[in-house]
Amino acid sequence: MSAVDTLITELPEVRRPGCVPITADEFAAAMVRCGPFESEPRLAVAVSGGRDSMALALLAAEWATLRDGEVIAVTVDHGLRHGSADEAAQVSDWLAHHGIAHHTLTWTESPGPGPSGMGASEAQARGARYAMLERFCHACGILHLLVGHHRSDQYETQALRRERSSGVIGLAGMPAVRELRHARILRPLLDVPRERIAETLVARGQRWIEDPSNLDARFARARLRADGVDAVDAEAGHVRRQLERDLARIAARAVVLHPAGVARLDLIAFRTARVDARRGLLVNLLTCLGGSIYPPRGARLARLADAVADGLNAGGRTLGGCTIQPGARGCVVIGRELAGIASPREVLRGSEDVADWDGRFQVSGLRAGDVLGATGQFRALGMLEHPAAGPIEAVPHAVRMVMPAVRRDGCYLPCALRSTGNPNDHAPVARFSADFPLAGAIFGTI
Repeated sequence: MSAVDTLITELPEVRRPGCVPITADEFAAAMVRCGPFESEPRLAVAVSGGRDSMALALLAAEWATLRDGEVIAVTVDHGLRHGSADEAAQVSDWLAHHGIAHHTLTWTESPGPGPSGMGASEAQARGARYAMLERFCHACGILHLLVGHHRSDQYETQALRRERSSGVIGLAGMPAVRELRHARILRPLLDVPRERIAETLVARGQRWIEDPSNLDARFARARLRADGVDAVDAEAGHVRRQLERDLARIAARAVVLHPAGVARLDLIAFRTARVDARRGLLVNLLTCLGGSIYPPRGARLARLADAVADGLNAGGRTLGGCTIQPGARGCVVIGRELAGIASPREVLRGSEDVADWDGRFQVSGLRAGDVLGATGQFRALGMLEHPAAGPIEAVPHAVRMVMPAVRRDGCYLPCALRSTGNPNDHAPVARFSADFPLAGAIFGTI
């Protein structure tokens, strides 16, 4: 018996009384709430081989077929368990039986299995997985990425965030729709109990792989899962929706984003907002311009919000990888902090693909051997601007220092705000496109 065989769940001989499979009509109604979709929808479904993702792949394929669409299942092999490649191959065989196309993506930077069976943290693996899945969707021109989170997952997420004293945004849990730069993450099973998902596979005679980490008490989710509770706090979602609507309104009135990756915040409009909305707007600004997935919270954020409302009379501040400085004409200017930017990195191979830099810019036109970093980092090394560098839009010195540049031929080439110049110019070009939008899709549930 192979390692993967030991993880495959045997189907029960007797169906669970009172537990019914998810119907096609139920799933279609959930997809309507995740819409809109194109007339012939193309979907990617993240499939680990577990119960939830296998059921989702089968339901999504049936839904798409009725609409002349297509489903492509995608498995990410993290390489964190011995036999993970065999698991991916098993998933491919199962899906082929149902006529579903399947791709396996391999995490090439995986640390491999650790002494206890996991060589990377849950957060590391999750971040790598979503980045790979988004790149796959972008390369295939697919707008919708379906994932199999369900009601118990939502309960666990809310419980963990309560333990961490999360704010209004975090306590609501996972949204049914989350917008990434190149795709939308959809969770059509978010309100479905785990038992009905299992019954959906049992009714089809489809087995699945049971991830042993789901029962490993070293992981917080596994400990919560053992309680067997899935009492989701729906009111937290309502509170978050109202706050996000307020944040979108105040952002439209109070914030001007510049393509240099800097924002101007109007103090009059900022002061008219409620205290929680002020703090929420600052969180969104710092996340958008600072490029960090974990925004500042608590007392430091509260102090900053109060200081900004007072006009930063005591001078500028830094927080969340950003500088917050008093500006002209009743505004505050928020931009990236040079000290928070990662060290320049070499481009290992030239590519037509666009490279993400600092969570803020997308850079194209790179060559193998280029070194991508901040203008200020190259200037600090005494490097001169490349003689072939064309004119760029005038911006304050501090803003220019945190804009992207490329070291080439012993000099640096600014990438952002460049004029189009000579059509034969092959210099890199950067466009401000933050990983985290200032105001995204309003939180929704199924």
